[in-house]
Amino acid sequence: MLRMAFVGMGWAGTRQVEAVAELDRKVEAACLMDTDEAHLKARSEELGIARTCTEYSGLLADPEIDAVSICTPHSLHCPMAVEAAEAGKHILVEKPMAMTVAEATRMLTAAAANAVKLYVAESASYSAQAKFLRQLVAQGLYIGELTAASVTAGFRAPDYGYPGRRQWLASPDLGGTGSWMLHGIHTMAQLRFALGEVRTVYMQQHRASSFKRDDLEGTMSGTLTLESGVQVSVLQTAESRLYADLGGYVLHGDRGSIRSGVDQSLLFTDEEDGKVIVYPPEKESVYAQEIESFADYVAGVSPGVTTGTVERRSLAIVEAGYESCDSGQPVNLADLFGSL
Repeated sequence: MLRMAFVGMGWAGTRQVEAVAELDRKVEAACLMDTDEAHLKARSEELGIARTCTEYSGLLADPEIDAVSICTPHSLHCPMAVEAAEAGKHILVEKPMAMTVAEATRMLTAAAANAVKLYVAESASYSAQAKFLRQLVAQGLYIGELTAASVTAGFRAPDYGYPGRRQWLASPDLGGTGSWMLHGIHTMAQLRFALGEVRTVYMQQHRASSFKRDDLEGTMSGTLTLESGVQVSVLQTAESRLYADLGGYVLHGDRGSIRSGVDQSLLFTDEEDGKVIVYPPEKESVYAQEIESFADYVAGVSPGVTTGTVERRSLAIVEAGYESCDSGQPVNLADLFGSL
């Protein structure tokens, strides 16, 4: 039994605690923490978790807590993770794991120095779609060897803002970010999990006249080159509504092509034109799966799907995307960050 404290009881923290209830006594939601006492009380009653805390230092000093899940604003992830590592607590941190690769490296260094595990709550890599695409590419199923791909993700949000306690998500001065970091990190993590590692990032940024924020990107588009040499076209937008099946993946291979959505894929080959492939049902939500994977990683029975080391590479793609926009040039990850 891994006894976890959940720090920051906004949407993410609440959803994680709800996910723990899906697991069969592998993880205990031992404590909830938030600095807003009234909100914390309401969440405690709603979720049925009696033990609460408003001071992070006191939580870290508690010997009955094995691990913390950091669900706070992104700018706090690095210092809070380092502090938890130094207190001997295992760490689950919401995506993006940090604001920069340098911060992520500092977190990993602290975890290693204190013999604790660092994991990232990156739900996109646990989806049925991600698992299907990973198997398809790795085994050459249906379409053969991958020759080219594209991924489109996002939504239309001309004002790009969040209400209430979530306002910080789109406020740079509070650690919030644009869609490339906030949502693109999901896309990059899932893309890497399904298609393979990325070598080079070449991105551009666009804002339509209707997009009312001039301090955040509206649409990011460009090309990633995988380590395999395959080119992947990427569109991450907060300006366009992706009607029907306009979002998702299109994969081309030497024996066919496939359009992949959240729930199913359409296969196009010489033998099967437009065949629908429905993904197998999942026993647990992606949020329960990521917490269970964290518990198994801490217990040493699994290498982990979204470890800190793994998800530092997703963050590197996002950071390199911003760098590419600024320079107008492709960015090689190894040249920018060295060995990741």
